[in-house]
Amino acid sequence: MISLIRRYAWACLFAVAGFFLLLMGIDHLLYAQQTAHLTAVYQTFQDVGETQSMAVRLAQDNDVTITILDGQPTTQREDLLQDLVDRKRTIVHQSTVLLVNGRPEQLYVGRRSNTVFIGVWQRKATLFSVAPMWGVAFVSLYLFAWGVLLVVTLRRNQYWRGHLAQMTQNLAAIRKEHPIEPIILTPGSAFTAMGEEVNRLDQTAAHLRQKVALRQASFDRLIDHLPQGVMLIDQDRQVLLANQAMSQFVGHDISPRQHNYLDDVKTYALARMIEHTYRNRHTHQKELTLMITQKAVDASVVPLTGTDRLQVLVILYDITTLRRVEQMQLDFVGNVSHELKTPVTAINGFAETLLAGAKDDPATLDQFLHIIQSESTRLTQLITDILTLSRPDSTPAATAAVSVATLVEKALATLQQPIAEKALTVTTEIDPALTVTTVPAKLSQVVRNLLNNAVFYNRTGGSVTVTATADTHSLHLQIQDTGIGIAADDQSRIFERFYRVDKARSRHNGGTGLGLAIVAEMVTQLSGEVAVDSQLGVGTTFTVTLPLDLPSFYN
Repeated sequence: MISLIRRYAWACLFAVAGFFLLLMGIDHLLYAQQTAHLTAVYQTFQDVGETQSMAVRLAQDNDVTITILDGQPTTQREDLLQDLVDRKRTIVHQSTVLLVNGRPEQLYVGRRSNTVFIGVWQRKATLFSVAPMWGVAFVSLYLFAWGVLLVVTLRRNQYWRGHLAQMTQNLAAIRKEHPIEPIILTPGSAFTAMGEEVNRLDQTAAHLRQKVALRQASFDRLIDHLPQGVMLIDQDRQVLLANQAMSQFVGHDISPRQHNYLDDVKTYALARMIEHTYRNRHTHQKELTLMITQKAVDASVVPLTGTDRLQVLVILYDITTLRRVEQMQLDFVGNVSHELKTPVTAINGFAETLLAGAKDDPATLDQFLHIIQSESTRLTQLITDILTLSRPDSTPAATAAVSVATLVEKALATLQQPIAEKALTVTTEIDPALTVTTVPAKLSQVVRNLLNNAVFYNRTGGSVTVTATADTHSLHLQIQDTGIGIAADDQSRIFERFYRVDKARSRHNGGTGLGLAIVAEMVTQLSGEVAVDSQLGVGTTFTVTLPLDLPSFYN
């Protein structure tokens, strides 16, 4: 606003100066014309004779006053002429302006001799004295021209300021990612090129924003779908980014707003790694267990030093399953070693006893040889079961149509002696025509192991019921006993390897602790499911659900 007022003040100053310069030019022109007129009157006065009467007549005819300075001045004009001649001898045959009675008059000075000077006086001509109407017209026209110029300038300035303001707003809108307002420009406007550049800048910025949004969306999807936990922390310890996996690791949803990472990281070891990374700007890697979720993770904390401000990237890789598998492997090796040690120790002990002299007693020899045979048979069965679980079928197994009733009868035939010893009642409710397309050897192992458990863990005089039904797609095989049952706390673990509900009774019956683990493995390989329903002291029911048809070769 101040700059605008300053420009208007300078414009008014130039207008006034121009007005007076024009007036001075007109006055100078009139001065030259009046000088020529006075010079002509003087020449006429010289030609016709320099007398007082002639001077009076010329003066009247030409509206001038002629004074002859001869001796002492007697009038004001003579006095002024004398003073002028005394000061400027070079004024002869020239014109000047003097004030007579306070009124400017133009004087032409001539000389007759060294002591006689002639002055031709006339009121100084000005535009308003010579042509008052032209003077008024000139002033009016000048003011009108300046008024028109001022209006045009104001409108032009308003036009420019409006366009500049709009373009400034458009640039600010582009910076703030807001839509811009269109500007209508005339073809010859000085702002046409600038307006086109602003429009192109808006289009380019919109295109870049779209590309950035697409890349950001792709990056966010990538980060959110990573199984690893990812967290990005800035130099002020504020969380800039965290994915869903990281939320699962820390045990709660991570706020998308910036906040201190200690609000999420409650594990001291991980927080210590992060702080060490801030201090020494080195990558740190360590396996640790998160406090809240108890998940084992491989944590990597990486400093990002590509920018002026340090950022830290935290990556958590879940190794809980890996550590669980490793522990299961260690447990399996320990259990195998323990289970193998018992029959081997028994065989070795009885063999040493026989070698020490017990072989000479026929009764003792026969007893010990039966024990060694029994332990050898148990050892062979244990090794067979371990190999069954440890070596997965890598070659496709041929499928065939199997009669369920026949398969159950064959399995029961091998258990006739223990069934008779416990006086068990065995009932089968299976349609003889019921068949299933499956891998016969695997289904046979399932049935044999379930029937073994139903017989060996049954009470004397109890019962075993085997039923099989089929619906449109599945076979449902159910084996129910009236044995010791399984406690609720043990039911979730009975399919683990070497897990026994009653360890002493299992070993007494020759069990290896792998029967139900083999059942679970075989059922899984046959794309089925196995479930248990048991009550302690009442009995147990195992239900196996298998598809009726498998492909010709199934692994």
